[in-house]
Amino acid sequence: MTTRVRVAVRSRPLVEKETSDGCETCVTPIDETQVLLGKDKYFTFDYAFGPNVCQEEVFQSCGYPLIEAIFKGFNATMLAYGQTGSGKTYTMGTGKIAEGSNEESLGIIPRVVEALFSTMKEKEQEAEFVTRVSFLEIYNEEIKDLLSSENQNLCIREDTQGVKVSGLTEHVVTAPTEALNLLCNGGEFRAVGSTKMNETSSRSHAIFTIYIDRQSKSQKEDSWSAKFHLERRDNINLGLLALGNVVSALGDEKRKKNVSHIPYRDSKLTRLLQDSLGGNSYTLMMACVSPADSNMEETLNTLRYADRAKRIKNKPTVNRDPHVAEILRLKNLVAQLQSDAVSELGGGGDPVSSLEYQKLRQKSELLEEQNEKLTRELSNAIDHSNDLCEKIVLVEMSRDKLRAKLNKITIETG
Repeated sequence: MTTRVRVAVRSRPLVEKETSDGCETCVTPIDETQVLLGKDKYFTFDYAFGPNVCQEEVFQSCGYPLIEAIFKGFNATMLAYGQTGSGKTYTMGTGKIAEGSNEESLGIIPRVVEALFSTMKEKEQEAEFVTRVSFLEIYNEEIKDLLSSENQNLCIREDTQGVKVSGLTEHVVTAPTEALNLLCNGGEFRAVGSTKMNETSSRSHAIFTIYIDRQSKSQKEDSWSAKFHLERRDNINLGLLALGNVVSALGDEKRKKNVSHIPYRDSKLTRLLQDSLGGNSYTLMMACVSPADSNMEETLNTLRYADRAKRIKNKPTVNRDPHVAEILRLKNLVAQLQSDAVSELGGGGDPVSSLEYQKLRQKSELLEEQNEKLTRELSNAIDHSNDLCEKIVLVEMSRDKLRAKLNKITIETG
């Protein structure tokens, strides 16, 4: 299944400084999907939100469809993009939580967390859920765990399940307040620098991830794991430039056919978002723009960037353990063969004879034996593969430590 990255644009009101400086509005929402920049530049997206649209409406339009995807076993990602001071923090909700704002002003992240736990509560009779969260920051191409007291640069690893950050802590949470408290605590350790538009602007990329593991209570094989990335970024630094190159490559019909030409490895940000852009995820990009004519050039760049992003196509799949997925496939195959055999032997609605029934039963038992054999072989192969992956990670960690020691010795010896 292929789905396109969906894109929303949100324009905030003019702020007091812009009004006092005599700025005028240069962004005009035309309808629910189209905006006008200046007098003649029209852009069409999946959603267009003007300055009077409330937080709840933004969440219901953009956030809730991703919640529905999560509970079908798919990954989901929401990216907030725009220049400093364009309203990303307000839209996503990372700042207002810590300040204890009223419910109406809560952003997307707290609403997503509340909706996830509310939905799990509704489904607790049919399945068990385990929820974990992680929070990382990418600053100057270094990855920092915002939920750990150890200030170290973490490494990216790749295994059979995709791209991961080695050593990143994941905290089990059982209530929305626990998840939001971790988000607030982690936010206090983010890199912040003053800019002309915002005295407390974040100078990094932050990714808050919610992991959900589901296990059916009635069917052992019915389980999946999904993750929800919530990321916000500014129009700055090498990581964003690399991300722009990835977006451009994926939006190019000729280049995206050759995955080797997609520059995911040019930065740590693009490697971590590889699933979200052109991979296994339902993804929405929220482009936040300033309406002030003094920022018209930056706003135009943001809208062009978002226009390229809507051409990206992802291929989301349900995240099942390969072992479990193969068992389900084989069981469905057996059921289909049994159904076909019944239709063939009892063709036209005629009753199946005792001899024919016996043959059918023997065929069914043979298929079940083959199913069990293949399942055992698959399980052994997966265990062997996991062992090899663990050994590779240990070897890479040892290599990194040796390199660090060698660099230290080289520096000391001059």
